[in-house]
Amino acid sequence: MKRLLNQEAIITLPLKFIAEFGRHPRLSVFTAWATRLTARLVYRLVRPQPAHTPQQLAEAWIQMMPARGLGFFTTPEITEKTAYAEIHVHCPLRDTGNVEACYRLMNYDRQLMDKTGGQLVVLESQANSGKPYCRLALRAKGEDISDLVPAHWHTSATV
Repeated sequence: MKRLLNQEAIITLPLKFIAEFGRHPRLSVFTAWATRLTARLVYRLVRPQPAHTPQQLAEAWIQMMPARGLGFFTTPEITEKTAYAEIHVHCPLRDTGNVEACYRLMNYDRQLMDKTGGQLVVLESQANSGKPYCRLALRAKGEDISDLVPAHWHTSATV
């Protein structure tokens, strides 16, 4: 099973499937269930160490991504409070303007970080940024995140 997790397709195929449901607000209950279930499975298979610092959070987040796709998941900047991460996988929501669907879909990553001891905020989404990657902020649980502006607050979304 862990070998299966290392395949890039194990991320991209469910991502496309769940993204289709995430596009529709009426299906948000299913999207939340699917992202929680997938995150729970990945967390149990990978079993990352609990994380308390930005560096540890970044390492745990990378550890939970498929090994063959590691070039798509980077942490270009780590500060005293925050690890900034980027996802360079082509998102099915790219250029749709539907940042609310992105928020629903990224519940998967938020669940993974929550189980590891962190919080995740999507700062820039492929859905509306025009960039070929998403930019995230990772902080320890309990740390103030009020200075981080989520991507889905930047614009009125198409839902």
